[in-house]
Amino acid sequence: MRGVSQATAQKAPAGAAISAPTKRGGGAVGGALAKTAGGLVSVTTRIFGEVASRGETALADFRARPEHSRWRAYTLGIYGVIVAATLAGQLYTSNALDAYVRVQRVELPAMTQIFVRNDSRKPWRDVTITLNGIYDFHADEVAPGGHVMLPVNKFAVHDHLGKATYAPRNIAPKNLVVATDGGRYETELGE
Repeated sequence: MRGVSQATAQKAPAGAAISAPTKRGGGAVGGALAKTAGGLVSVTTRIFGEVASRGETALADFRARPEHSRWRAYTLGIYGVIVAATLAGQLYTSNALDAYVRVQRVELPAMTQIFVRNDSRKPWRDVTITLNGIYDFHADEVAPGGHVMLPVNKFAVHDHLGKATYAPRNIAPKNLVVATDGGRYETELGE
């Protein structure tokens, strides 16, 4: 058979194309596959072209973002500090002892009384109440919820021998200090 094909090939005029016998179904499937592949390539090129352009935009945004994110973090951090400081200011109390102090003036007989109450959950021990920075009163303990109510003439100054000089009945209370083994509270008692 080889000899026949070669002889046929030799009889063909020069420059004429020799075509192999084709099967009609195979050529159509091949052409359809080629067109489908071409269409798929063009669609994916469009899709990935958009993806590439979106990716470039996203990359540019990402590169610009760290500075923006830093400023956003600074802003949120400062806001957090302001909120924390406000909360701390609202919750902070200079009354570590939870003391309640009231000045009560009595008309008959004319005198002023000092009322100090322990509103904490712990007892106060070794309590010293000082009036106007000069006169003081000492109590061993004030229980939680307990109180001390004293006329101002029960506050005294003690000399080096221990002799007491009591405050006058008409003294105007200006400030009061409550000192215990657990802390100290000072308040102004202005008129």
